Amino acid sequence: MIEMNPSQLLLHRIKAAFREIIEAPSSFTFQEIRRLSAQQFQSIFSDLKVQIKGSEHLPYEQGTIFIYNHLDNHSSLIAADNFQITLDSHYISGMLYKYYKAPGIRVARHSLSHESNHKAYYERFNYIRVYSKNFTPDHLSKKEVKKENKKFYALAANALENNTSLVFSPEGLSYKTEASPGPFSTGVFKLACSMKKQPKIVPLVMVDFDKLPHKATYKCQVMPPFTMADYDIHNPSDPRLPEVVKKINKKYKNWIQKLRLEEAHFEREIAVLKRKVSQFKNQKALTVFYGSSSIRLWKNMAEDLAPHQTLNLGFGGAFIHSLSHYFEDLFDDLTPQNIMLYLGGNDLTLGFDATRIVADITSFIEMIHKKFPKANIYNISIKPSFERENELKEIRHINAGVQTLADRLPYVHQLKLYEKLMDGNHIRRDVLLQDGLHLNERGYSALKELVLAALETSE
Repeated sequence: MIEMNPSQLLLHRIKAAFREIIEAPSSFTFQEIRRLSAQQFQSIFSDLKVQIKGSEHLPYEQGTIFIYNHLDNHSSLIAADNFQITLDSHYISGMLYKYYKAPGIRVARHSLSHESNHKAYYERFNYIRVYSKNFTPDHLSKKEVKKENKKFYALAANALENNTSLVFSPEGLSYKTEASPGPFSTGVFKLACSMKKQPKIVPLVMVDFDKLPHKATYKCQVMPPFTMADYDIHNPSDPRLPEVVKKINKKYKNWIQKLRLEEAHFEREIAVLKRKVSQFKNQKALTVFYGSSSIRLWKNMAEDLAPHQTLNLGFGGAFIHSLSHYFEDLFDDLTPQNIMLYLGGNDLTLGFDATRIVADITSFIEMIHKKFPKANIYNISIKPSFERENELKEIRHINAGVQTLADRLPYVHQLKLYEKLMDGNHIRRDVLLQDGLHLNERGYSALKELVLAALETSE
């Protein structure tokens, strides 16, 4: 059997996904078709290099508008004659299904008369349909197109009111990553501020879904949600609305550019942390927190742990080797009394087993001790999460391995966060954000209790 590269395999699976949808029994409801497609692409993307950032910004509630910059498909990825399945929008549906068990409803353009495969495919989904610029039948007048597209508002508002999330690209056309985004139309933003209760709008920044997967890493970044009221827009007729949409469009350009050029080695985040260290004055009885996003996202750390003197040096997505690599740079001018670590969970995504991860943590702790022989080193055990539910056994082995280290070395201490976030054999949903990975306020409250108890013991 000939081994396929990632791009060949993707093409094979796209074609199979197309056939499965159009050949699905006519008894399948559109909800079943949407779920089937979301499951297909959740599986397809799980085998590709995909980087998702900012999942902590996903709102708990549905009935949300997810906007995205729509990217071209690579010309090689043809699902059937004259038809391509858009990768970015299908990735989003799969992502929403993963986090909400519901893929939402998308807005898709009407098919042209000669686009039989496009028509056969999208008719199964019962999406909201609009006429798109450059894809409008010649026989329709502008008035007819406008009248048809006006139906979008009622259909979309009804979906949102019924707690169904809307997936929409404000551009109306697709672009290459380098030229993205195109100009935004005001339609979806008018919809948002015309509703009695304004829905949240969640920007999804899409990068490189127009490339072949063996040549690129697909990237999606979830940005903080907003409402049009945040821009003081409460009425779709507000004359300021077009300027606000231009402002949002301009933000998108910056977000896309940053995500495109983002380094794999955290240089931008490290530069911010180095400035933070250089501006830090009072180092008396200092506790430095160092680790991945569970540290980085603890926004109220100073307030939560007062009067203890703390410094947060967390950076998102950090691996053990990256924490080790930047350690000297960040800690060179510091004299901490305590160092709190959170690490190891991200290394599971590299395919490392528990034995390897425990060994790497041990080496890193030894390195810290060599530089700061008088400091107490605390390891916060890897938390349980729904995102890593299949790896809970490995996580428990890692935590047990570091506990053994703590039992042996007097300067190493383990904070048992894992156990605090479990209810018997079940992960506590109430301590995690919607992404099932990051801690919410209640989760940080549990961590705060552990940390305060440890700091009071160390004094």
